[in-house]
Amino acid sequence: MNTQPYRSLERNHWFKLILGASFQHLPAVESLALIWSLAGVDCVDTCADPAVVQAVERGFSQAQQLAMDWGREWHRPWVMVSLNDGEDPHFRKAYFPSALCPPTCPRPCIPVCPVQAIDRAGVSAARCYGCGRCQPVCPLGLIEFATTQADPVQLSELLAPCGVDALEIHTHVGNGAGFTRLWTGLGDWLTGLKLISISFPDEPGLWEHLQAISQLIQQSTLPVRAKTHIIWQTDGIPMSGDQGASRAKASIYLAKKVLSWDLPGFVQLAGGTNQHSATLARAEHLAIAGIAYGSYARKLSQEFFTDLDAGMTPSQLAQAVQTAGALVAHTKEEQHNGQCSHVGG
Repeated sequence: MNTQPYRSLERNHWFKLILGASFQHLPAVESLALIWSLAGVDCVDTCADPAVVQAVERGFSQAQQLAMDWGREWHRPWVMVSLNDGEDPHFRKAYFPSALCPPTCPRPCIPVCPVQAIDRAGVSAARCYGCGRCQPVCPLGLIEFATTQADPVQLSELLAPCGVDALEIHTHVGNGAGFTRLWTGLGDWLTGLKLISISFPDEPGLWEHLQAISQLIQQSTLPVRAKTHIIWQTDGIPMSGDQGASRAKASIYLAKKVLSWDLPGFVQLAGGTNQHSATLARAEHLAIAGIAYGSYARKLSQEFFTDLDAGMTPSQLAQAVQTAGALVAHTKEEQHNGQCSHVGG
């Protein structure tokens, strides 16, 4: 078993790539897994869809072979899948009746989509990850969203043969009953996991909600090591890391609060994280164990794609890996220099 991710957490070097809890475009998933695993990430967080998990593994297989060809050391990152215990923006898809769009509409929704999910025929469900940027620019207000929530029993049966290493649950204050139903429904599948991550925004009553979740986890059949390696993911401004430097501050603010609660495990930034997150965390002397990057990291990689369906030339791949590796190195260096540590029990 690859225990490098455990060591990264314990040494405050944890780096997670977020592919998107509802992003299901398989060619892009495979390419992103290839690029970022070669760059040295510890974990790839993706949609809880067996086809998507298999695409990640195909990317890993390519990366392993290329690392051998290049004479480089390579460690397989852990695969994490994300689930929700109720309504959550990470688990939604945009849709609109394109037949109602007038021919004269300039379609401002098309250029604002970061993953080219919209064209004149409508929205590609596989590409859309629910960022919400299209809705406010629609001049006729036609764009809506549909949230999905998987059945935990059926999903655990589908994922069991996929070799998933870790689970992330996106939760909100007031979803205690939903969290319990989800957790209970996953049953014996939990016993094979190496790590649990709990992702949450800043809401009134958060401390009590997380305390209840922590107790439920400790009383479960989850392996002992997984119980001591819980990640508390402070979701500052979801899916916004590519929208400006100031977006990184919300996760920093929330992390300060969560760190003061001394929950068992580790605190990790997410939600608006970008190239400034590691430096900001160090300036605040935050005892975080790591950072997760989503839209910002994906945008860095997409600069080397001609389009999401196309592969990359060897030159493009080398440039993409170099760019991704620079962010990984910067993040791990900043965290190490910041003298962060394990935060609780």
